[in-house]
Amino acid sequence: MGRLVPMLVVIGMCLLAVSPVVHSACFPAIFNFGDSTSDTGNLAASFPGFTPAEYPPYGDTYPGKPSNRYSDGRLLIDFIAQAYGLPFVDPYLQSVNSEFNQGTNFAAAGSTVLPVTYLSPFYLDIQLREYRTFKTNVQNVFNPPDGSVPDEAKKARLPSPEDFSTGLYTIALGGNDFTYGYTKGKTVLEVRDYLPQVIGNLTAAVKSLYDYGGRNFVVWDIEPHGCLPYTLTLIPHTAADLDADGCLIAYNDNAKWFNEQLQIALADLRANLTNVNLSIFNTYKLKSELISANTTTNGFNFTTKACCGVPNEFNFDLRVNCGLSNVIDGVNLTAVKCDDPNQYLVWDGVHNTDAANKYLANQFFGGSYFDPPFPVTPEGCTLSAI
Repeated sequence: MGRLVPMLVVIGMCLLAVSPVVHSACFPAIFNFGDSTSDTGNLAASFPGFTPAEYPPYGDTYPGKPSNRYSDGRLLIDFIAQAYGLPFVDPYLQSVNSEFNQGTNFAAAGSTVLPVTYLSPFYLDIQLREYRTFKTNVQNVFNPPDGSVPDEAKKARLPSPEDFSTGLYTIALGGNDFTYGYTKGKTVLEVRDYLPQVIGNLTAAVKSLYDYGGRNFVVWDIEPHGCLPYTLTLIPHTAADLDADGCLIAYNDNAKWFNEQLQIALADLRANLTNVNLSIFNTYKLKSELISANTTTNGFNFTTKACCGVPNEFNFDLRVNCGLSNVIDGVNLTAVKCDDPNQYLVWDGVHNTDAANKYLANQFFGGSYFDPPFPVTPEGCTLSAI
């Protein structure tokens, strides 16, 4: 079995320079569902030794060594947690040293929304089952079914039952459902045929979590896939297939279509729920604007090239993972890290750099990329500096 190459997108981090957090007024816990965008170690815990993020140069920028994250640094979920004065959210499947008293991360790299075993067996419904089991176990610790006295040591490592209603639920899934089809040779329209099912499953997941008590939801949309070094390398194309920013037009259009339909589906769901905050974080618009702008003003000189990869047009080769070497047609190719990841949007051909994630997180806490607006700072909440 080779080292897995999860295929999804990206998101990021936060840095607001403000006064210390007031824990009781902010979200007390985060419950995250996703893929390599927000996996903090679930896939590595399940298949130790086989995931790229376990090896250098992953984590090279932060914390200076691999931390099972698909980036040279941190993920958006890390910075969201830290801004709320919470620790990084530990992976649900990590058997040692996990602390869940302020949230749990069910995301696993390579996961899809649809029930397919693509790069990971932890598709959305499996993550939901893990959540339901986790919540039931927490309730049993706080209120033992046999009527015994609760174990205070166990309680200290778990969220309170009330946190499941007042906590923040984040869902960053769907990108691998696109790449699953693309890597199978499906056309844009053939992939679009099953995207309504992806949207239906995402919407049903939010409804299920709502029924279990969740009230605060942020769902990530799909970023501009046509700008990723991964897609630009996978899909044969000519200049006529590209827009002015060097991105594949049809593949970006597919992502935009999905996002429009997801917005409609979640709006319909929202109209039938009470006492709920349910918003989409518009990463497509955010990253498209960043790519189309004069990125040097934000420090990004490379938007469609990977920082860590085989030196070529997109600094990426599907056959050589970041940090590895492989002999291809008699030639030894090595995927090496760039000198300055801060100048790149994309780390390894698929995932964001630490710098890109930080930029995206600033926009998250700026609040202007939510549809509809989301109370990122509930009344009385003061964000912590990163």
